[in-house]
Amino acid sequence: MDESTYDDEDGPVLARSFVVRALLEQPNLVANGRRFGRPRRGAPQWHGYVTDAETGDRLAWTRPQDVARFIERRLEQSGPGPAAVERLEPGAPGVPGVPGEPGAPGVRLRGLAMAAPALTDVVTDMLTVLGQRLPPAAGAVPAPNVTLERVRERLVGLGNHTGAEPTGTLGVRTVRGGRLDARVRFQVWATTASDVDAAVQTLHTALLDDRDELKQAGFLQLAAADTTLAGEEASVPGWRKATSYDVLYEYRYVDSDDAQSLIVRIPVSTDPEESPSPVREVESITDEMVRWDQDGASPLEVRGPGIVTRLSALVFVPGPALGGTVTFTRSSGGGGPVAHLPTLAAFLDATSGAEPAETDADVQLDPAAAFAGLGAAGPGLTIGDWDADAVTDVYAGFDRRLDEPIILTGAADRFTVTYAPPAGPATGLDQTAVVYLRANPP
Repeated sequence: MDESTYDDEDGPVLARSFVVRALLEQPNLVANGRRFGRPRRGAPQWHGYVTDAETGDRLAWTRPQDVARFIERRLEQSGPGPAAVERLEPGAPGVPGVPGEPGAPGVRLRGLAMAAPALTDVVTDMLTVLGQRLPPAAGAVPAPNVTLERVRERLVGLGNHTGAEPTGTLGVRTVRGGRLDARVRFQVWATTASDVDAAVQTLHTALLDDRDELKQAGFLQLAAADTTLAGEEASVPGWRKATSYDVLYEYRYVDSDDAQSLIVRIPVSTDPEESPSPVREVESITDEMVRWDQDGASPLEVRGPGIVTRLSALVFVPGPALGGTVTFTRSSGGGGPVAHLPTLAAFLDATSGAEPAETDADVQLDPAAAFAGLGAAGPGLTIGDWDADAVTDVYAGFDRRLDEPIILTGAADRFTVTYAPPAGPATGLDQTAVVYLRANPP
């Protein structure tokens, strides 16, 4: 796989991928440098295909230079679209190159490039937790404080990968982290020497008593390193004493791997390379999850025989409430009359269980009521920048585990959730927004 990249000193890169397949042809299948020619003797020869992963264009090659020429031409002809990248001319701030001289312009991707929190924020969080163990201020002396003496970043796990955690709407998500090897200093004030000694003793006791709670907060190691003698400060006036601790602190964060969206369908292409097979066949692998946005809103469909035990949604709506309607439908395929129910709760009560009251029913709701029917909004996901405002999108999560499952016994039984936009030219959601809807999440 080859990639066309341009990287400046502090920015991400734009990548273009090509897939190269090389086959070794035996001598009796090669003649005059061409496949399937008249057999002749000679050394084995390489040939194959190079495919542009973005467009699907493909070239059969017999010489390595054919691959290089194919890639060069595609890179010259193509360029990133204005919605995806921002071009920076050579000579602009932070862009290598001199105006007027040949050279590729820098290309900077829009949006956030890293999911990891800033280390300054991590240090602030660490000191805040420790500061909660400080004794209260006494009298007119300065308030106690905790400061950082030194810090060193350390890796955790393999590539900072610490595992996965379950979520209400997605199943599981990747968790990464990091560690700080640091020394912190607690500084305590009091009006007398005995009072400042007692305050430091109270601090030590609080840190020891809370060791289990601190471990849950990420403090893997916490050991006293040095304590000064109580000293009188005439300028205050008062007494001051400091104690230092060595700390190994681990922080964690959810990593989207710089993904811009969730995977809803996977296109799969096959090329049997057997005459007279089709040159290219493409299919899509889907699951019980769909994505709705302003470009389209495919229905969520669960086919029988099967069951529906849980419904979840991730919703990102940066503007006003969505228009249009969301319709939940259960059908038996028999063509019988359809019961139109007023609420999602009434629909689920009538269509679920081993002996449902209705096998052909629906409920039509506005999008806000449909999502609210799945439960109260909760934390969902932070991923992508669909509205192109240079801020990572924050999705609200909605999740409902059914009291009784909807049981689809026959092959003709269906459970569907569809979206219909308001009257007009829209083919998907009526504004810039994204909805992920899933049945039976893990």
